[in-house]
Amino acid sequence: MRGAAYPTRWIAWLGVLVVGVTSCSAATGASQTSSPVGASRPVITTSSSVGGQPALELSTAIAPTSTGLVAPVGSPATPDPAPETGPTAASVTPDSTAGITIAPANGATGISPLEPVVIRATRGTLGSVALRNPAGKSVAGVLSADETTWTSAEPLGYNKRYTASATAVASPGGATLAASFTTLKPDVTVFPSFYPPPSTKVVGVGQPMVVIFSEPPVDRAAAEKTLTVTAEPATEGAWYWWDDRTVHWRPKEYWKPGTKVTVTAKVYGVPFGPGMYGETDRTLNVTIGSSKIAVIDDVTKQMDVFIDGRKVRTVPVSMGMDKAITVNGKKISFVTPSGTYVAQEKYDVKQMSSASYGLPVNYDLGYDSAIPLAIRLSYSGIFIHSAPWSVKDQGVRNVSHGCININPTDAAWFYDTFGYGDIVTVKGTDTPLESHDGFGDWNIPWSQWLEGSALR
Repeated sequence: MRGAAYPTRWIAWLGVLVVGVTSCSAATGASQTSSPVGASRPVITTSSSVGGQPALELSTAIAPTSTGLVAPVGSPATPDPAPETGPTAASVTPDSTAGITIAPANGATGISPLEPVVIRATRGTLGSVALRNPAGKSVAGVLSADETTWTSAEPLGYNKRYTASATAVASPGGATLAASFTTLKPDVTVFPSFYPPPSTKVVGVGQPMVVIFSEPPVDRAAAEKTLTVTAEPATEGAWYWWDDRTVHWRPKEYWKPGTKVTVTAKVYGVPFGPGMYGETDRTLNVTIGSSKIAVIDDVTKQMDVFIDGRKVRTVPVSMGMDKAITVNGKKISFVTPSGTYVAQEKYDVKQMSSASYGLPVNYDLGYDSAIPLAIRLSYSGIFIHSAPWSVKDQGVRNVSHGCININPTDAAWFYDTFGYGDIVTVKGTDTPLESHDGFGDWNIPWSQWLEGSALR
């Protein structure tokens, strides 16, 4: 029988600081009083860029105005025009020697969730620092050894407004800071799935590591850069783009049994194209099991089974008959293709229908049957399975519709022994296995495989 085909983001207005800075006398603890008439105008300076955004610092004395903004005491009666939306009032005392900056800039929008938030005391040291998301949850951060710089230590969320507060201490004087900014909002997020699935813990020596993106990344190179495969022991291998959503990693040679493999998709916050960002980071951990390789020779009609390099069994087989039929202008060949297959699914019983590959059930050679102990080898429907009806032909002639028929006893042993990632190689037939029919990765020459990376 032949089984079913596989279903297929600062604009900061420098006239007004959004950063709210308030000073008090640390030496006396007295409440704030107005500065004397004629006090100098405030000076807004731009300090060195931090974290990709310019950091703003306010120095000299300023005081609140009736508009809710800030202006130097003794300034003209008419204040500078207010922006359409204004920040919180900010003030410092004349004797303040401490200052605080934040990057990204207060009021900034479209900030990458991966951009570190840096809060720095330009004079003195930081006392307290807090960065909170809209739900009030604090963002983790690290304070430098000299206590002058705080840096966020975890990614932020998409499309969220974060609020920051901090105090700085100096002798004499001190300062406080209040600021906010908003992270970018993706148009679409891309989720990475794995094959084998994370629930699978052990796979065979032929198993490629597969990442399937929920949307085709516009920038394949950016997407591929987020992916890593680490192996113990170290293993040479490379990525190959299977299609616009799928990328495979395989070693140059079969995996060494016992190898510990970790696949990481660190996609969160990474742009894959205009408005397209990775949705979440994911990790896959698997172990490579024993080497299990079955080699089928069409000349002898025998399958030799090797486990860890030792031949443990020889099984007579019957493969696809040397026949073809044309249905509605489509030629359907029953010959089992030669090449290297990777086991990918197992079924105690698999319903198989010739209609899945274009041959109606009611045609000559059509069928719809429940087939026991079936292991899928290809997307096009090649399985190796128990076939009690063809025992007399096994080892003698090919009579199937393309699948590999074996007797019930050997089929039970093979089904219990082989699994995901194990190898079945067919040789001697006149039809080659298409590389993209199932995990046909091993049918692509290594030099050609290397060309499949978006980073070449």
